[in-house]
Amino acid sequence: MVSFGCILFLAPYMSFQRFGTITLISLYVLILAGGIVRSTGSGMGCPDWPKCFGQFIPPTHASELPYNYQEIYKEKLHGEILFNPVKTWIEYINRLFGALTGLFMAITLFLSFQKGKAVYLPTLAAFILVMGNAVLGKFVVDSFLLPGVVTMHMLLTTGVLFFLLKAMQVGKSTLEITANQRNWIFINGIIIVAQILLGTQVRENMDGVIRLVGENAKNQWIENLDSIYIIHRTFSWVILASHYYLWQKVRHTALAETRYVKGFVFLIGLSLISGVIMAYLALPLGSQPIHLLSSLMLFGLHVHAWLNTRTA
Repeated sequence: MVSFGCILFLAPYMSFQRFGTITLISLYVLILAGGIVRSTGSGMGCPDWPKCFGQFIPPTHASELPYNYQEIYKEKLHGEILFNPVKTWIEYINRLFGALTGLFMAITLFLSFQKGKAVYLPTLAAFILVMGNAVLGKFVVDSFLLPGVVTMHMLLTTGVLFFLLKAMQVGKSTLEITANQRNWIFINGIIIVAQILLGTQVRENMDGVIRLVGENAKNQWIENLDSIYIIHRTFSWVILASHYYLWQKVRHTALAETRYVKGFVFLIGLSLISGVIMAYLALPLGSQPIHLLSSLMLFGLHVHAWLNTRTA
């Protein structure tokens, strides 16, 4: 917390680029925290919002709750309420990271004022989407993780990454490549977004499976998923093929001298390996957050490369 305090204290003296980078990192940390929430089934660890069990600092033991807390919160959790301090605090820490990211985004917006409209407008768009995601977070809780709402939550996250990266790229030098090469960077970015949204649909389907077979039957979760899982898994071959084609297109361009090519090869490998581990080793702890984070970092890498290039 001391380091966060130092960042906030020094924020007015930092450049837009430097603080924007800090905000971008905080976004990815928040994504990782959100992945941990989902993988541990802690999404309803706090049944209310913005408080948690009616408190700003959640309890650590059921004895700190009202004697009839199960009756109070049974409607919000469809009658399936049993206090779990670990899940409660995982969700609460995720919310703290969310609040911190919102604060960082607000400071980034303030610093963008002096940079002109080209920087300010995309930063404003990113800020609006962050605030929209915060509001949507309440609906995620109120709707008991309603399918579709969680997917929209993820879609807004990709929008935040895009607009923040766009703002940070303004005024920087760009590399020349052909229109076809640049188009394939864009196409692969869209393909990754599609795969991320398919993965979110799989995770929503898994929530239903977990309620059906129970949290202790982890080895049965994958086999009980519906066709969306098959589509998501098969789509990985599309990603491999499209990125191999992209690699062939850009490996002899100026982009090959940057970290872009090595970066997307590494992140695809990490995403695929973590996906295989999830499928065949019954979703071991940490595999889901890594899978999600690597995919969103890959999306960010494509966005950065697309913004960092122009047609020759």
